[in-house]
Amino acid sequence: MPGPAAGRGVFPLGETVALADLEADPHPLLARLREHEPVSWLPALSGWLVTRRDLALRVLRDTAAFTVDDPRFSTARVVGPSMLSLDGAEHGRHRAPFTRGFSHAEVRSRLASYVEAEAGRLVAALRPLGAGDLRPGLAGPLAVAVVAEALGLGRTDPGTILEWYGAIVAAVSAQAGAPGGALRARR
Repeated sequence: MPGPAAGRGVFPLGETVALADLEADPHPLLARLREHEPVSWLPALSGWLVTRRDLALRVLRDTAAFTVDDPRFSTARVVGPSMLSLDGAEHGRHRAPFTRGFSHAEVRSRLASYVEAEAGRLVAALRPLGAGDLRPGLAGPLAVAVVAEALGLGRTDPGTILEWYGAIVAAVSAQAGAPGGALRARR
């Protein structure tokens, strides 16, 4: 993936970012980037990071200039072409079977009360601990429970599904040999 042609100093904030900064508490860093360098080259990722919503939407919608077809994004090598690895019309064709029943209004009417109740249950389970990691304690289990509910799978053990997901991520990461998964500018 090509970096900035002008060299060092063009993206002073992005050039200082380390992977540890993104793994620990990325929010202050992302806020600084969003305010001062909303499009930035991050050598630590060997890629571009777009932190402002309006700019990110422009990138996502401009399939003539940007693509998800990046050799570092190895999911396609593991599971084959999918909406995660295709652009434009082919992306739309692969995505179409999953869009029925998932419009904002449909999801809200079908799942809002379920999501609120499930989030409340998970937060209540964390409360006696006094502290907790929200990713494994709330976000992961909530995402799994909501998807299982949306797909009509009933009460599915989030731990089992998250283990499967972890195994898939490990396989994809091993295939890639490095972190990946980004939109990139077309050459």
